[in-house]
Amino acid sequence: MTSTVPAHVTLVVQPGRHRGRLAFYRQNADAAFWDDLWDAQTVDYRRARGGHLPLHLRRAVRRYLPPGGRVLEAGCGPGEFSVAMAARGFTADAVDWAPRTVARLRAAAPQIQVWQGDVRALEVPDATYDAVYSPGVCEHFEAGPGEVLRETLRVLRPGGIALVSTPCFSPLLRAVGRAAHAGGLPAGDRPGRTRRTTAPPTVGAPLWLPRPREGEFYQYAFTPAGLAAELRAVGFEAVRAHPYGALATVLEFTTAGRALAARVDRGRLRPLEAGLDLLGAPRLAGRACLWVARRP
Repeated sequence: MTSTVPAHVTLVVQPGRHRGRLAFYRQNADAAFWDDLWDAQTVDYRRARGGHLPLHLRRAVRRYLPPGGRVLEAGCGPGEFSVAMAARGFTADAVDWAPRTVARLRAAAPQIQVWQGDVRALEVPDATYDAVYSPGVCEHFEAGPGEVLRETLRVLRPGGIALVSTPCFSPLLRAVGRAAHAGGLPAGDRPGRTRRTTAPPTVGAPLWLPRPREGEFYQYAFTPAGLAAELRAVGFEAVRAHPYGALATVLEFTTAGRALAARVDRGRLRPLEAGLDLLGAPRLAGRACLWVARRP
């Protein structure tokens, strides 16, 4: 990255509308940020070409999407979802604003229509898609998710389905924040103290502060009820929230979890992660949430 990145993540709870959000401050996630991020990662499409989807998406696709429709991945990044949906018999399109990321996906999946664009102003006609998947996108706009959600509604056909994934401001994460404000965390995690990390912007020992912040806006985390209210406000109906990734919250935001993550390779913890999700732990501790909503 060419910009100066603060040494730690600052987390600010924003009370008020829609039961509050959690704001992350470290570095602005612009197009160059995403190109640099995806350039640094190796993407293996073998499983996606066989139609593989993560558990939370597999369940949603089976339950809410009729076979063979036209699907847009809006803010696609590497585009594994689009590749998997094409393998499952859907017509899959993809858009992202990071040019090198778009070029890479075009080369890897020539059967998919991929273009560079802004998810807040999609260059497609109204009512084009049966489903739109927004994979961790609308949380990165400091003005809020409204523009992205309204544009998603516009390009969906009547009865079409939006799948919207963002970080989740879970009950466990709210409890961690209350403990930090009360001084219940170790000294390195208390407000006003700096803990240095070279981890990505959403990882590391956070600082929970009511006002001061360091760095640029990075993203929001929403409560399940909070983003559901945002979706209804722009015109969606039948909104359901499906939190997932309980283990990730523990590993990222608790002292014991960070100690475990430092000692054990994440791959070895996948069976535990899947088991926790199947047992319903994400309702209390989901790191992310998938909202499913229908255009009337």
